[in-house]
Amino acid sequence: MKNNKHHEDESILIASSIREWLTVYIPQVRTNSPHTQRAYTIALKLYVEFLESEKSIQHTKLTAQCFDTNVIQDWLLWLKNARNCSNCTCNHRLACLRSFISYLGHSNPRFLEQENKISEVKRMKTVRKNIVEITKKAMKALFASIDQSMVTGKRDLALFTLMYSTAARINEILSLRIGDIQLHEKNIHNCIYVTGKGSKRRAIPLMKDCGNIIKSYIHQFHGDNPPENDLLFFSSHNGNKVKLTQEAISKRLKIYAHRANGICAEMPPDIHCHNLRAARATHWLEEGLNIVMIQKLLGHESITTTMNYVAISNAQKSEALASLEDDVSKSVAKK
Repeated sequence: MKNNKHHEDESILIASSIREWLTVYIPQVRTNSPHTQRAYTIALKLYVEFLESEKSIQHTKLTAQCFDTNVIQDWLLWLKNARNCSNCTCNHRLACLRSFISYLGHSNPRFLEQENKISEVKRMKTVRKNIVEITKKAMKALFASIDQSMVTGKRDLALFTLMYSTAARINEILSLRIGDIQLHEKNIHNCIYVTGKGSKRRAIPLMKDCGNIIKSYIHQFHGDNPPENDLLFFSSHNGNKVKLTQEAISKRLKIYAHRANGICAEMPPDIHCHNLRAARATHWLEEGLNIVMIQKLLGHESITTTMNYVAISNAQKSEALASLEDDVSKSVAKK
């Protein structure tokens, strides 16, 4: 009888923690984007679904044993075999579950054992994907493919120019408000203030051409004296300015990428907004910018993460090989 009471108490604590984690901690404390919140929710739903279908454990009767390492390992195999998830997707779901279990252990000491043991669950092996190379020539073709005679095209030109020029994340750009833009008449010290992961705020300088495009966009879409709290990029809904969705902007980018591919074969026809961020980081490196400065501009805590973003272009590879050949030829004794 006492054991049943113990399990009932655990079930109530777990249910309460799930609710607080999804509705308070993730959106308000960690201020994760809606996309990230959705990913956490899906991972937890899949885990509960697995427990009910494969372990015959009702979602109202979850206990500490439900988060043992052997159960989690079985869940990963279930994701891979029953739901045909890739190893990369399985690892992403595991990271989401780890986050919840860590929160659970911090909130309730009786779950500390589960928090400590979750690190024993190993990630599945994945093949690292090559970074998609987008050359400067391809970027010019991308911007040339945007029809500026259309209102949507004028907005898209400003949006994608700002995204590429600053290498900011798509959610950081879509979350910008008028008050986050600092523009001066002489284009000196122009910058935007973005709020990145972990609610960390950073300033990113705006180059002259990009600054002029944003000035023109604000004048046309917001007027001369827009409220500072207005979203920079918006969609009109029932007379209100609402935030654009990442999915909608990604679709627009793919349209322009396909057009650009017809102009320049160097432009991959199927790209994502994140590819523009990686492209800008690579181009900064080509232009001689210090990798530490690139790290700061991207808002990365670890320089290792920055290195994963930066690609070595074919031009850089050719230049390196050419310099190597010169060194070799110089070292060969003349006949």
